[in-house]
Amino acid sequence: MDERTLELKLASELISGWDIISTGNGFLVATDWKWPNNERIEIHVRTVGEREDLYVVTDGGELFNLLFAEEVDLTKDENGRKLLDAVADEYGAKVVDFQVARGANEQTVSLATRMILEALKAASFLLWHKVGHKGSVH
Repeated sequence: MDERTLELKLASELISGWDIISTGNGFLVATDWKWPNNERIEIHVRTVGEREDLYVVTDGGELFNLLFAEEVDLTKDENGRKLLDAVADEYGAKVVDFQVARGANEQTVSLATRMILEALKAASFLLWHKVGHKGSVH
């Protein structure tokens, strides 16, 4: 096997459990990556207005919702919000209207999707310590 063959096999394997669903104004990418509560992470890829060559890639507010459902309100937690902002920035994203988001064009939309996914995974695990479960080490 050569490097190119391995690269293609890895690329295929990394997204083999993903579902990409057309939404009319973009796509919903249901990954096989999991939130700390074991639910699938979904990424929304939406066109910007009438432009079909510009996209906003976002979690659709799911990180905020996940934590809020566990009684962690990032709108009132300044330190948690600063941590989320720093993680988002590290991956070239911003937190806008309770969503982790990044702009993209046709050439960068796949990279933006990956970066949002990486940011969500990193932030969710860094913030999960704020969730107080009985019997946990938190």
